[in-house]
Amino acid sequence: MDLYDTTVPPLMRLTEAMPRILGRLDGNDAPLRTRLASDSFDAGEHLSVALGFVPRTVLPLIGKAVPERPLAQGRAELLAQTKIDQTLLSNLTREGFNGSENRMIDHVAGQTTLRQSATDYALLFALPNATFHLAMGYATLRLAGVPLTKGDFDGFHHYPPDFRFED
Repeated sequence: MDLYDTTVPPLMRLTEAMPRILGRLDGNDAPLRTRLASDSFDAGEHLSVALGFVPRTVLPLIGKAVPERPLAQGRAELLAQTKIDQTLLSNLTREGFNGSENRMIDHVAGQTTLRQSATDYALLFALPNATFHLAMGYATLRLAGVPLTKGDFDGFHHYPPDFRFED
């Protein structure tokens, strides 16, 4: 499997989850400001960072710089960023990733500067971080009482509205 197949389809799935998740807010942005802990990102920041990993993952792999972008504020900005990221992914070609496995990627993780092979960067850093932030945003919204399901997260699962995992 090449780095196009390794990164583009999972990141497209991530962008497809955003409208499902954000649609559960019913126009109320307040849950996006909920935090799991006082020193953590709020739900909106987690979702914005997850989206930020779309260009942060694929652009270094094809030898392009990752543009700076501020964290999206609110549902409307998150949805707008989702469309931008879907367009980016849709415009990528398998051929554009030719030779990417030979690249070394220099990047920052928190306060650590790293140099990783493109494969390690994609599989051990970028994709896990994108998924982490999506999951943390999802979990924080659940904590805030947003009626999310696993299907909202992954697009595969379906449960009836009254389903509960209770004894």
